[in-house]
Amino acid sequence: MGEISDFRKDVEVVVQALERQKRDDPWEEGEKLYRKYRETKKNAVRLAVALRGFFLKGGVSKEQRDDFGRCIQDWIVPAVQELIEEDAVEKMAYLESLGWFREEQLEIFIRTARERQKTTSLVWLMHLKDKKYGYTEKSFLI
Repeated sequence: MGEISDFRKDVEVVVQALERQKRDDPWEEGEKLYRKYRETKKNAVRLAVALRGFFLKGGVSKEQRDDFGRCIQDWIVPAVQELIEEDAVEKMAYLESLGWFREEQLEIFIRTARERQKTTSLVWLMHLKDKKYGYTEKSFLI
């Protein structure tokens, strides 16, 4: 559990650093991100760069975006946990619309949003669970 937590923290730090390095020209930023993505060996850095590049408007080619998407799919739990931290519901909704969430992952996301007190994300995730899988009633009779 500690290793996953450390990985998640590393992703968060890199995401914050990338936000500070944001460029005005999306193509310039996209090229820089893709170069960093291809050159780094650290998975946390690759995931953070992939998240930034995947959602960059007009700054990456289809091939680059597909590469970023494959990385996000491979690391979907820490990727969505980072989006929960940002309360980026629109981005989570887009990833879900691509069919990248499974029921057991959704439970992890709900727990993460609850623990981090991310109300917007929690409400959206719980609504998604209700819509897709429903909730089972528990009997408290003795």
